[in-house]
Parts: sequence; structure tokens; C-alpha cells
Amino acid sequence: MSSLSGFILVLVGFGFLIFIHELGHFLAAKWARIRADGFAIGMGPCLVSYRRGVGLCFGSADARVVRKHGRRPIEIPDAEREKLGIGETEYSLRALPIGGYVRMLGQEDGNPHATSSDPRSFGQATIFRRGVVILAGITANLILAIVLFLIAFLVGVRFPAPAVGFVEPGSSAARAEAVPSPGSSAEEGLQPGDRIVSIDGDPVATFIDVRVAAAMSKPDTTLDIVVERDGREILYRARPEKEPGTGLLSLGVLPSRSLTLTDVPQSRDKVTRALARIDPALGAAGIGPGSSIVAVNGTAVKNYAEALKVIGDNPESIVLTVELAGDAAPPKRVDISIDAQRTLAMLVAEPIRQGDDGMAIDPDFVPAIDGGIAGFAPLARVDGVVEGSPNFGTLREGDVFLRVANAYGPRSSDLMRIFRKSPNTTLPATILRKSGESGFEEIAVEVKTDAKGRIGVYLVPATELPRLARSVETVFASDGTSRATPAKALSIVPLATIVSVDGEAIADFNALRRQLGDVAAKTPEGESRSVRFVVRDPSPEAAPIELAATFAPEELASIRALGASFPIPETLFDPEWTVLTANGDPFKAVAMGFRQTVVMIEQVFLTIDRSR
Repeated sequence: MSSLSGFILVLVGFGFLIFIHELGHFLAAKWARIRADGFAIGMGPCLVSYRRGVGLCFGSADARVVRKHGRRPIEIPDAEREKLGIGETEYSLRALPIGGYVRMLGQEDGNPHATSSDPRSFGQATIFRRGVVILAGITANLILAIVLFLIAFLVGVRFPAPAVGFVEPGSSAARAEAVPSPGSSAEEGLQPGDRIVSIDGDPVATFIDVRVAAAMSKPDTTLDIVVERDGREILYRARPEKEPGTGLLSLGVLPSRSLTLTDVPQSRDKVTRALARIDPALGAAGIGPGSSIVAVNGTAVKNYAEALKVIGDNPESIVLTVELAGDAAPPKRVDISIDAQRTLAMLVAEPIRQGDDGMAIDPDFVPAIDGGIAGFAPLARVDGVVEGSPNFGTLREGDVFLRVANAYGPRSSDLMRIFRKSPNTTLPATILRKSGESGFEEIAVEVKTDAKGRIGVYLVPATELPRLARSVETVFASDGTSRATPAKALSIVPLATIVSVDGEAIADFNALRRQLGDVAAKTPEGESRSVRFVVRDPSPEAAPIELAATFAPEELASIRALGASFPIPETLFDPEWTVLTANGDPFKAVAMGFRQTVVMIEQVFLTIDRSR
């Protein structure tokens, strides 16, 4: 949905609410025998109006009455007005759809001094009748809400499911302490695929409930989180922490994704291009937006987390069973083989700065965490340009950052830090952009940042390229310990290319990941291994040179611990939905509606608090 269409929908919705509100006042005034001279939708100049005896006309019908009888209709007594054949109420549509009003005798919003001794004026009505008229507007809106709640929750409303899709490394969710029941055990931290049942005893119905519960919790307070995993419930305890950039308390989890490729109009081209980049055979088989993966290696799967578990058992070969989008009945299914992608390690280049309370000292602090292996990190690629981005038209999907300001071969975290420190600034950059079918060209651009130091793009690792970003020479564990990486021993300059590893040609970063994984798998546990690298510096005249680095047993163990990742990024799939329904109970439908209204108000409060 574009910003313009969204704005128009908001105006239409707001106008409808105003219409219902003012209709309540109007009907109550009629019931109370208070003379209602005007019923207007909108504010400002009158576009079209209707009054009995005058008819439909452009502009206000009152003007015609004044020209003919020398007085406004509201100034003419009822008996004389009826004798003249003039209706009591003017119905009008105004130019600005931002309000509306009911004009009653003796009570005019545009004239606070208006009074009248007429028996049908607002001031002459009993206190009870005036109270009914005043409360009728909000009562009409309340009745509308109840009707809409009845319809919506009797049919069923979709919300993001309260299921965990991604757990941020090092987050409070990743460190959550398990409290297993007697005779059972559970590993530390929430896991992808967990379904959150309750938080501090309050039932959780949607993922929105999870976010709100964390954000609205008291600082330094531990939450009891009950999750369902493999058919059993497990209690975890976690303390929400401030989220960098927003300053809101968060558990550090993202919602689960389904296995249906998103078919939102503005995302269809992105999905199609991404599938072509992953494997052209996907598009050739008819797989595209709206298609759904129903099985992986013959095992039925319902969401992205389940697909990852299946791949973990057999990371080398993947056969996807895909239900194609379309109107065919039954839906057409195809089987297609695709290579698995090895997961990257989370390279933490420095400890996260925290205060004595364990909270981040600076909410805007960008942690130096990047995906990579053995200290090697891929460059950052633009995966999409946000609508309204200051760099719309400058940066494109697929652009790879080679340089920003004086930083060559920046990692994703480098870019975020550079931009965050330079709000409302234009920075020189060099990007690598695809040219033709298989070529690339380097282009100089000027990258703009907004007031918060953002550039309005999504960044992902450019693992399809052989060039390297700035290496991570030291990595830190969650307990604060650190170790030097093999990349430090090689001293590879940013933007260099690894040509081969132990004699095996390296075509891109994915191949580097696979080869180092094979090296680790072939090395006995507890032993170190010397690995030969052939490297080419970024200068055009540079010749390949051979280097060697020793991989310590702990480095090889960390590589062996890495699994496989799904070849299609989860960002291309729709969220996993849950349907809230009252199952035919009208009272439950109304209660559910009011509950979700409270959650929505809490979200609005959090949004306002975040924007301060």
C-alpha cells in the first residue's frame, strides 16, 4: 500500500467514524424534540447540501432561503417554516473530511453565544434529554465497535502467531533460564519454533501480546515465560533489555514465518528477483509469490522453524515440495532439489557495553556483530529500499557497499555505525552494481542519512560474492572471554578475494563457508589444523599469494557446531498467522474485540514513547 492510498484510507475511516458519531447526536436530538437545523459531514466550505423545500444544490441551501425570505431557516419559527414548506434540517457535505457537526437551535459550535428561548432549543430541553444528546455521539461509536467486533471475531481475525521465529544472539531470550519440571530438562534460551503460551501468568494470544508485555514490563524485572515445545510446556525466566535504536524493553525475538512466499503487490518483484538469484530453477518450475512449501525432504512442514529442523538433519541435500500459486484445484505441486546454505557464525567484534544493571548504556549503540566464519566477513548488500528512503533512486536492490567515506570493505555493523554517527549528512560511497547479465561495475554515489542516522535500506550479507569485508580479528563470547581469529593471522586487506582454500577453488563466500566446514569436519576433535589460503589483493595488478593460518581446536569446534540454513531467506515469506475467533459466542467476540483495542492503545503509547 502506498503512502497516498494509506492516507486516503485513514481519511475515509476517520470520516466514517465522525459520521457515526454525529449521527448519534442527530438522532438523539430528533428523539429529544430539539430542533436540528444542520447535519454536516466534514468542515469548511459547503460543497453540496439538501433541505426539503429547497432541494439539492451546490453550496448551502440556507443561502437560497435567505435570498428568498430574508432570514436563515434557524431564525424562522416552526409554524411559519412549515407554512413556507421549508424542511427543518439542512444536510451538507463539506470540503474538508476532518470532522463534522450537528447544528441545533440554541447550541451552535461556530457561535458559542447563540441562545434561544424557543421551546425546541437545546437550552430549553430537560437536563436528562440534553445529557442523552451529549452522550449519544460516543454511544453511537461504542455501538459501532460492538457490531464490528461481533462481525469480525465471529468470522475470525488474523494476527501474527505467538511463535518464535528468530532469537537474537546474546539477547535476554537467548539467555533465558529454563526452569524444568521435576524429572525433565531443557536447554537454555528460547528456541525458534517455540510457541509462547503465557507471560507472567497472562495468556498470550498473538505475537503483539509478546512485544507489548516485554515493552510494558518494569525495568530490571524478570518475566516468567511459558512456552510450548515438542508437545510439552517449559517455564523460562528472562529479563527484557532495552532494544538499540528504540530504547524499548524487548526480549530479542522476532515472530515466526510461514512457508508461503509473500504475494503483497509491492513485494512481488523482490521475491521473484531473490528466487532467481538463489537458483534460476525455482522460477523455471513456476515457484513465485503465493507459492507455499509444504514438505522438505518428504517431511511435512508448517513454518520456517520446522523447515530449519528438517534441514539440520540433512544439510547437504534439500528436496522441496512446493504448492504453486494459482486457481488450480487441487493445487499443483512440484518437487525441486536445491543446495542448502551453511549458516554463518555470529562474529562479536567487541563486548556489548552495559551498565551495572545489565542494560545497554546507550540505546542507540550499534553492537559490532556480523555474520561470518573464522573472522572472515562478507560485504553488505542492499536487499531492499524502504519507501520514503532518503536514498530512493540512489541505491538499488542488489547494490554492494565497497566504501563509505574513508572505510573500505565495511561490514554491515560498520555501515550502521558510520551512518548512525552522521545524521542529516551526505557521505561519499562506492558501490558494486550489477551490469548486464553477469557483469558488475563500481559506481560512486552520495548516500544521505536522515535525522536518526538511517539510510532507509535493508542490508544482508553479500555471500554470493568472493570479495571480503574488513576482517574480525578478535571475537568475544557471551561470558566476556575472547580469542584471536585465523583471519587476524592472515592480515587480509578489505576487499581482497580468497582464490582457494587447501587447493579447492573458492567462487564466493558461500563456497568459503562450505570449504572451511569440510576442513573442520575432517579434522579430529581436539586437534588443530593448518589451512592454506591463496589470496588476491583488490588492486588490479596484484598477483595471488599463498598464506597459511592455524585453526585452533576451539575454532574448528565452533565451525563444526554451525548448521545449515534454509536457502530461501525467511524475509521472503509471510508471517505465520493465528486466527482469533469467538467460535459463535457473541459475548466472547465483544470481549475479544475490547481486549485487542486495549492492546492497540498500548502499541500507540509505545510508538509515541519511542518517537520522543
